[in-house]
Amino acid sequence: MRDIRENNAEDPKETLLRAGGTVGFLEQARYQALVTDKDDPTWDAKWMYHGFGSIVNFVPGVGDIAQRGVDAVTYEWQQQEQKRIDTIQQQENEKTFVGRERQLQALADAWIKANPDHGSSRFVITGEINGAAYDANSRVKGLKGGG
Repeated sequence: MRDIRENNAEDPKETLLRAGGTVGFLEQARYQALVTDKDDPTWDAKWMYHGFGSIVNFVPGVGDIAQRGVDAVTYEWQQQEQKRIDTIQQQENEKTFVGRERQLQALADAWIKANPDHGSSRFVITGEINGAAYDANSRVKGLKGGG
């Protein structure tokens, strides 16, 4: 915002594109943090399987069958838990995206105000800052090897 207000760039659009790039970079960092912080139900499922499974395995006459039952129940729990976790992450991703869109529009509006003689429509300026954000977002994916 400071760079946009001061408008010291050789080409005023540079401040618009830099702002968009910064937002896109931070957005991708947020997505990566959400993946890193995501719960993994695998270990809990393994502990349940080995914990309960080892106990029921010693039940005379039905140990093996009981062990298979524990395996089936544990697997089903893990699948349901993974769906729950994935749903939460999808919701967080959507919140991040909506926040990014609001930030970019606010930056575009500030840029338009600071550059009243820019000669482009609000739609075009918003498209340019969005493009810069998407470009930066993609570069960050490339940095981590995500293509």
